[in-house]
Amino acid sequence: MKTWWNQMKKSLIFLLFSLTILASAVDLLAYDGAEQEIIAIQKEIDEQGLNWKAVLTPNMTEYSPEERRQLTGLKLPDNWKEIWEKHLDRNFVKLAAEDLPESFNWADSGKVTSVKNQGSCGSCWIFGAIGALEAIYKIQRQVELDLSEQQILSCVSGGWGCDGGWMGDVYEHCQSYGSILETAMPYQADDEVPCTEDLYPVYANITGWTGISNDEVSLKTAIMTAPVCVAMTVYDNFQSYGGGCYAHADETEEINHAVLLVGWDDNACDGAGAWILKNSWGTFWGDDGYGWVKYGTCNLGVAAALLNIEAVHILSPTFLPNANKYCYDGEFSYQFEAEGATPPYHWYKQVGTLPDGMVLEESGLLHGIPTRAKNYVFALRCEDSSTPTIKFLKYFMITIADGIYGDADCNCNYNILDATSLITYLYKQGQAPVCSLGGDANVDELTNILDVTYLINYLYRGGPAPGPEQ
Repeated sequence: MKTWWNQMKKSLIFLLFSLTILASAVDLLAYDGAEQEIIAIQKEIDEQGLNWKAVLTPNMTEYSPEERRQLTGLKLPDNWKEIWEKHLDRNFVKLAAEDLPESFNWADSGKVTSVKNQGSCGSCWIFGAIGALEAIYKIQRQVELDLSEQQILSCVSGGWGCDGGWMGDVYEHCQSYGSILETAMPYQADDEVPCTEDLYPVYANITGWTGISNDEVSLKTAIMTAPVCVAMTVYDNFQSYGGGCYAHADETEEINHAVLLVGWDDNACDGAGAWILKNSWGTFWGDDGYGWVKYGTCNLGVAAALLNIEAVHILSPTFLPNANKYCYDGEFSYQFEAEGATPPYHWYKQVGTLPDGMVLEESGLLHGIPTRAKNYVFALRCEDSSTPTIKFLKYFMITIADGIYGDADCNCNYNILDATSLITYLYKQGQAPVCSLGGDANVDELTNILDVTYLINYLYRGGPAPGPEQ
């Protein structure tokens, strides 16, 4: 009996050893096949004169070409365009092309949450949409959330789970129900995990979403508010992207992947420009999970959407009215304004320095008599009255001038005494204007007889007023 059992153990050990060797051989063959594929892709890149590199990403080594195609997973429903067009906003105002920066990237400012990995599940449509929600919360509410993609995978009946879906179903659920934390329903890349969202509190909601037209200026304008989830065409070689300027001729109209646009760079791709996207294939893909795709390729920008959340919006402009060190009957006063969320609002200085001699009331009233001429830059935090508090941060600039142009006697009025004060200073060793702008009526950064004639022309001949042209 013992002899039989010993023989059986030896057979089992040999079988396990053989299976291990076989598995290792299969892995080695798969790796070798992927490596040969990378060589072929890089050769094609070089022959086409493109400027990106192919590398052995985990997707290339862990999945077959057929399995990789299932990782994209975006499936636009037949009526997606009709739904998307209903969300277009006629009041959406595009910025002028010349007013847009050459480059912009939310990831550089730390306003994008970490790159995630959808694994062997075609759930890119969930990751793109949830990434957009996390980003706009970080930008507009100053709070970082790690929200649950598994919630959508398990609970959204309108999607097709790991076999695919589209972002509109995510938006609808985040508006009607809300989004819970990743810790409540951790991602398992499995659409058969039971839905348990009702056991956990909701941490994020959207109030709606705005469809964004697929043109360069509209997309850039929207991205200036927050990252935008878009659809695109992924070609087989995109799985091997390891950095650089990706480009591919649009050989098909099939839209099969969702990503998050976080910015752009007009100077990338040898000046042709590129979009900067956050993918959901882990940090070993691309440039730590990010990629640069050349403008006008890969059908990038289809079904673009900008999310709307309940937030405090500061209405006051970035550049405040100029103040003056001398010329006030009373004191300088400016009331900051906001809307959205739950008023009343509370204002606090977050960064920088308020003008010397001025104070900020919690009500948002900035007032006082400035005592120092200077350009001041500061950031204010506005909080609403909800629980938890909703916050918004914005930078402001104000210029405190030292007198006014051409007011030589620095009494904040224009009359013949200004001309005589200048003549006395220039030709009779009189006192120089005590305010820095007082002797410069024609704004040429000099004090001379031309300032005198400029003042006389203004006072008696209807000439232009001293100071910069209005």
